[in-house]
Amino acid sequence: MCRGSTWQAMRNVIISIYQPSHLASLIPAIQPYIEQAGNLFCPGEEITFSDISIRLFTDVIGQAAFGVDFGLTKDTDDAEKIIHDAPRDFIQKHLYATTSLKMDLSGSLSMLVGTFLPALQKPLRQLMLRVPGSMDRRMDETNAALSGELDAIVAERTAQADRGQKNFLSVLLNGIDTSDAMRKLFTPDYVSALTYEHLLAGSGTMSFTLSSLVYLVSAHPEVEEKLLQEIDAFGPKDVVPDADDLRTKFPYLEQVLKETMRYFPGSPVVSREATADVEIGGYFLPKGTWVWLATAVLGRDPEQFPEPEAFRPERFDPESEECKRRHPYAYIPFGIGPRACPGQKFAFQQLKLTVIHLYRRYVFRHSARMESPLQLQFSIVTNFKNGVKLQVVQRKN
Repeated sequence: MCRGSTWQAMRNVIISIYQPSHLASLIPAIQPYIEQAGNLFCPGEEITFSDISIRLFTDVIGQAAFGVDFGLTKDTDDAEKIIHDAPRDFIQKHLYATTSLKMDLSGSLSMLVGTFLPALQKPLRQLMLRVPGSMDRRMDETNAALSGELDAIVAERTAQADRGQKNFLSVLLNGIDTSDAMRKLFTPDYVSALTYEHLLAGSGTMSFTLSSLVYLVSAHPEVEEKLLQEIDAFGPKDVVPDADDLRTKFPYLEQVLKETMRYFPGSPVVSREATADVEIGGYFLPKGTWVWLATAVLGRDPEQFPEPEAFRPERFDPESEECKRRHPYAYIPFGIGPRACPGQKFAFQQLKLTVIHLYRRYVFRHSARMESPLQLQFSIVTNFKNGVKLQVVQRKN
């Protein structure tokens, strides 16, 4: 883990990638993927919504982060023209990578043991890597294959003389080339690790949040009606909101997103290391202690969120008394402090664009095949164990 001035220098470069002007410039490149994903829905059919959402946001990350078209939201013929049979193979590797680090009894043996005996995790993992068919070995093989594909993208872009400024990877590489000090900080391995993190964490959490939102909204007609009114009031369906519109003209959508992330946080835990001896709630934590914050537990605290089992977006209205008296750290879906996720504005922008486009065309209803309550699966991101099954309903003009 990077610390001190090294971490600060790296953080400053990464934050620069998420400047509002750059995020705004991504909208024209991202919107076609959202529209393509919208065409995958057939009114009257029952779908596993979460399967489509992961394809969409993998494409979104591919374009925004790497400037690459993975072709996952195109129809089969178009996708094969771009990367042949790679979409299916790529998405399978990606899904396995995002779900294999499970925090339950189905996870790898080294992960389970490491949860309780951290000192044993590394040697046990090295042992299990030698065992054919073990979860540790399958994870390692899949991650190596996926990392190899991303490394190839990084290597190709690094070799380009004119990379442009239209994706995160190009902006990052251009910044690295400005000095020898930057090249020492951002080694090829570190750049590859960043691309891997972007893909796994970014697409997984956005996919889970969108699927959660549609699931929750479809179960609450009063929320759906209010959301549709706000979206319809913006203007004609073919007018794509710009970055300023997304920030200022969809306050209820913002509340719906925040309530969704409170109800179903995309990251199951936020981990932090104590940098000094500290006592919290009567517990003494010596310097160096790792603390895991369970975001779902924070989000269900009745003192901070009255009636926590209710899906009530209005609790995030900044003018409401509940919002005004809430502790600022009661809601931390993107982490907390200087190491909070730098991509939260990017995530909100893409989620808002997607929700607006989909709800201009469709509404969704729970499928009779969908389990209740939904079973969750906890890994580096939260997933729905059996997907979110919905029926697509075409909206009338």
